[in-house]
This record gives sequence, structure tokens and C-alpha cells, in this order.
Amino acid sequence: MKKIFIPLVISFITLIGFSQEKPSGWKELDDFHAIVAPVFHTFEKGNFHAAKDSAGLVLDRARSWQASNIPPGLDASIYKPLIDKLVAQCLLVYDAVQTKKTDEELKPLLRKAHNTFHEILAKYNQSDNKPKS
Repeated sequence: MKKIFIPLVISFITLIGFSQEKPSGWKELDDFHAIVAPVFHTFEKGNFHAAKDSAGLVLDRARSWQASNIPPGLDASIYKPLIDKLVAQCLLVYDAVQTKKTDEELKPLLRKAHNTFHEILAKYNQSDNKPKS
């Protein structure tokens, strides 16, 4: 029951919070953000349950983003390496969860993935060539 309940709660919270944000115009970025926002922000408050329960889903979203095309007008040579880095970091988080690493061991892995996502988001937000939403 717990394995179903927590992802449902995360999805609900995500829908409420994300519905108030304007879509970026980059579907895969928005899809990834919708999943990771509650995960990243709850671990910062010391709650690792969402990160542990959603590690597989986060990795799947990161891989989907990696497999997609960079929107026209954006420089793939900037974004592809960062997305590849993000996927590698999400894989490290997933592996840490699977091997039951402690919260203290998981924290820097989550922080690195969080920072990489924000690096991508910052570059995207600074771009003059963003797709229109």
C-alpha cells in the first residue's frame, strides 16, 4: 500500500504546484520538473521517502529527456552534455536507493542531480531561442 500511496501523493502535490507554473515550452524539461520538484524539495527538508520511492520514475523521466530531440533554436552542444550528466546522476541516485545507502550517503547524490537540473534550467531560461509555450 505504501508503495502506491506515496507516488500518488507526490503526483497530486506535483499537479497542484505545477499547475500554477507556466510551462517552459520544452515538454521534456517540464515532464522531468513535474516529477522531481517534490522529490528534490522534500529531501532538502530531511525527508528522503519521496526520493527513495520515486528514484526509478525520476531515472525514467531523465532517460526520456535524454532520448528526445533538443528543441529547434537551442544549441544541442550545450544541453545534451548536461542532460547526459543529469541521467548519470539520476542513475547514481537510483543505484544508491537500490543498495539501501543511508540518507547521508544519498544526500550529496540528490544535491548534485538537483544542481545539474537547475543548471540546465538556468541556461534555458537565459536563452533567447526558447520554444513558445
